[in-house]
Amino acid sequence: MPMHNKLVALLLVIFVAPYSAQAAPSFPEWHQSIPEEGKEYSILPTQITAQPKVVEFFSFYCSPCYQFVEKYPVTEAINVVLPEGEVVTKYHVSAMGPLGKELTEAWAIAIVTDKTHEVEKPLFEAVRNKTLKSTADIQKVFSSFGIDTETYEEIRQSLMVKGLVTRQNAAMDSFKVRATPTFYINGKYRINNASIAAPTANDYVDNFARVVQILLTQ
Repeated sequence: MPMHNKLVALLLVIFVAPYSAQAAPSFPEWHQSIPEEGKEYSILPTQITAQPKVVEFFSFYCSPCYQFVEKYPVTEAINVVLPEGEVVTKYHVSAMGPLGKELTEAWAIAIVTDKTHEVEKPLFEAVRNKTLKSTADIQKVFSSFGIDTETYEEIRQSLMVKGLVTRQNAAMDSFKVRATPTFYINGKYRINNASIAAPTANDYVDNFARVVQILLTQ
């Protein structure tokens, strides 16, 4: 890949600046290329069994993760290409940030209450705005979507939430997660975000999903 094109892909991942469609280079055949090991994806040393088809690790303290929610909806694009009834499984990484463990717990509560889509962006923004400094601040976000403090505490103590927290942490250890956002396919492949080539942001999202779709068949 020409150096300019590599730079475009890298900038998308670290989000130093948004894409400019007018300035984007031409990739007349980018969408026809076959993903290559060591480029768009890597093979894990040991396959991780008993995991969902696509696992995404993220953190509310991760700026690129926020961009994947706000401007580059990679997860939604992958959901479209997954088999019927399958969706990306999102796990929060406890090791990042002063409230990492509490936010992993909050994400488990969001899953149990089916509030992930409502609370995800507000939690990101609370971290970015530095208004999230305690568990009470996390609860305030949930209260905006019908989960008051008392209910939050009751659900937090449930076996289902405790099990989901354990599952997220165990998966993080099994995959040896060292960065976010990170996507794993069939417990065998890791997507190399910076190597997904595309001339525009929309094409990046589409190409990311295409790489996942191809890897699901291997």
